[in-house]
Amino acid sequence: MPQEVSPLQAAMMEPFGLAVHASLEGSGVSGLNVLISGCGPIGLMNVAAAKALGASKVIATDVHPLRLSAAAQLGADVCIDATDESVHDTVCSLLGERGVDVAIDYSGQAAALTATIKSITHGGELRLMGVPSHGISLNLEEWLFKGLVVRGLHGRRLFETWERSTSLLATGRVDLSSLVSHRLPLTATEDAFEMAISGQSLKILFEPNGSCV
Repeated sequence: MPQEVSPLQAAMMEPFGLAVHASLEGSGVSGLNVLISGCGPIGLMNVAAAKALGASKVIATDVHPLRLSAAAQLGADVCIDATDESVHDTVCSLLGERGVDVAIDYSGQAAALTATIKSITHGGELRLMGVPSHGISLNLEEWLFKGLVVRGLHGRRLFETWERSTSLLATGRVDLSSLVSHRLPLTATEDAFEMAISGQSLKILFEPNGSCV
């Protein structure tokens, strides 16, 4: 890694690569309105990546206030609490009935996907990153009549994704350090997983040697 990328940020390159890959696929994000559904660590990284790669507007949705606050800090133009607001209605109030050009789903939840699909413009793109924990039912008729392009994404491209990810961090266009909510020793592994599952954390880093610059 270049010297401009701190060990703290370098430790997050693997998940950041997923977010950059999702931003670069298909028609990319430059000049487009992008909806990011699900603001876990990688979704939050995607907020930052999409802004740095030239998205016109980035709209972030989640149900955890901590994550929505982090999304705003990372550059989201609008943050929607899906427990209190209709995602589709809010998107329409911002962009009109046309909706977003690209939606990237990290939630893997049927309700979130349904709201997301309604919010995409005709001929727009849905990029699937979240993995459902069980089988879900979706109305394919809406996908069909909207002419959506649906991309299932996993991993990243070698070497393009790594090069772009490294460049974003090295030039300071993306700073992931604010995502690190906890830095813990390996002895706190169980506590870390409990915090992550309960939504009390953003990104947790372990420090095996007791320090991470």
